[in-house]
Amino acid sequence: ANQLRLHEGAIDQGRVTIENPPVVMLKVAGVLRNMGIEYSQETPFRYRCVRHKRKSTSDAIYGDVSVDKGDEVRFYVELTRLEKLQGTYSLDIRRLKGSLGGYQVVYETLRE
Repeated sequence: ANQLRLHEGAIDQGRVTIENPPVVMLKVAGVLRNMGIEYSQETPFRYRCVRHKRKSTSDAIYGDVSVDKGDEVRFYVELTRLEKLQGTYSLDIRRLKGSLGGYQVVYETLRE
């Protein structure tokens, strides 16, 4: 559970990194905090995350109301290793619950 899992599926070039994994995860934690996303660490390389439903007092990031209805979005962020590419990693972001529009806002913001 404390090791990087192997990446599966398509690779998003915008999420490939050669940075030190613990450094990447520290940066991700900082970005999640700045976005107002609540998260818990499941493993050293995987965070389970929740963007709560939009409230007038919330600091969380939301998109334009035409795309993002402000509903709760649950997702995880995990750093995985790429097969046959020593020292190369992918930051995988997967939606668990919530609208696609809300998830896309979170995904694109995290990707930057």
